[in-house]
Amino acid sequence: MKAVNSLFISGLLSMPLVMGTAVEAKADLIVCSSASDKAYVAKAWYSEGSWVASGWTHVNPGECETVLIGDMRRVSTYIYAADNEWRPWELQNRSTAIFCLKQSSFKIVDADGSCSSSMLPKTFYKVVSDRYDYRLNLR
Repeated sequence: MKAVNSLFISGLLSMPLVMGTAVEAKADLIVCSSASDKAYVAKAWYSEGSWVASGWTHVNPGECETVLIGDMRRVSTYIYAADNEWRPWELQNRSTAIFCLKQSSFKIVDADGSCSSSMLPKTFYKVVSDRYDYRLNLR
């Protein structure tokens, strides 16, 4: 019985240490669609001195997809969303910026500069959040 008691006591003593080393939560930019069309989402974010743009994340009607992982309070982020016919979603009351993109899968560093002939300049909408996570709903 003594072995059980000492094991129980040592377990109790180690609990604050285990509880105090919680894993940091993952933060996300999540885009959901309540529209009837599939959405194609590109994002642009500031990283290590330049703007980076990449795409495409597909968001089916009635579903949500993670677009970017990171603390949304600390990452300057913009998104561009279009439907199957490349008609863009307009996100009201948001700041905008022009970034380069491609209609096929892409990642562009210095995406806020001049677009090459294989790229298209498009209006992206700013994502501003005072929360760790941010969820944007396309309607």
